[in-house]
Amino acid sequence: MELAVRWTPRTWGWALALLLPLTASAQFDDVDGFPSAEPERGCPKRPDVVPFTARNLVGLKGAGWLAHQAVIPESKDTYFPESERDRSGVKLVQEEDLRKLGAPDRNVPLWVFGKADAAPCRAVPVTWWAVRMGTDADRKTYLMAELQVACDVLPPGRLSGTPVALRQKDAPTGCKLRRTDDSASSDDGRGLPLELSDALPERACEAPECTRKWEIFSSRWDDGSAVFDIAVSWMKRGGKKDPCEWETEDASMLLLRSAGSLAPMPLRGGGAYFGALYDSTGLRTVLSRTLGTLNVHDAAKPKLAPKTVRYSSPSEEELLNAKRTLSPCKK
Repeated sequence: MELAVRWTPRTWGWALALLLPLTASAQFDDVDGFPSAEPERGCPKRPDVVPFTARNLVGLKGAGWLAHQAVIPESKDTYFPESERDRSGVKLVQEEDLRKLGAPDRNVPLWVFGKADAAPCRAVPVTWWAVRMGTDADRKTYLMAELQVACDVLPPGRLSGTPVALRQKDAPTGCKLRRTDDSASSDDGRGLPLELSDALPERACEAPECTRKWEIFSSRWDDGSAVFDIAVSWMKRGGKKDPCEWETEDASMLLLRSAGSLAPMPLRGGGAYFGALYDSTGLRTVLSRTLGTLNVHDAAKPKLAPKTVRYSSPSEEELLNAKRTLSPCKK
């Protein structure tokens, strides 16, 4: 005997009511099975920063970069015996010597920041060099490495194109390096911004007997935070026409304006602005350079002394050109 069911509107309603929970459950089961996206790690709070040096500056041929590995103590420097330590040089290092020379753990990757506002890429050391450099007053041996890098890195040239790396296990996803993205100077015919002028030392300087020249290199973010590298020169003519005879006073400062702040404040121990690490939370780390040293500033603690990484000893030429001045007679 066959049972015939008449599908009335009420019957359809009951059937759908029974099926909907099963359908919804299947849909949610599928959603729960989707792989979730890995959250960005952002920039590390205490970054292990690795500076770079151009190959040609250490006496190697060809364009390219060497990553800093360690400062080799004199007691462990077998590559430059005592008879060779009074001059510069470069020698190939064998892999079996790396550990005793102070090389960092090779199992911890390097993440290289090349072009501005680009994500870092992983790099692998492939060749190591012992580099003896500096003057008689300050000469040291450095362990440096050539890297195999997967992303584009600018060739040696201007400071703003010099790469930098972080040494850490996991990729710093979401972390980027910002370079200078704005500049201005007194040659533009504009006045020095008031917020920056207030940070400079006051000097009596009235034209035409005295001239004040300035230049600013800066990076800015959408939340209002900014880094300013400012240099100023006051030049008193004293009735002399030759700029090399003018009395000149120079000053430079590295300033940080935090998000929500109206005025910038000096970064302790700041040198020439190199770049800044930032992520979705904002500015995290400011990098500056002095002769042979990379300074790592915590953007959240501008009054704190920066962590310093020694990566080279300046030559005589670098020492002679170290003074930052805007005088038409640079000396």
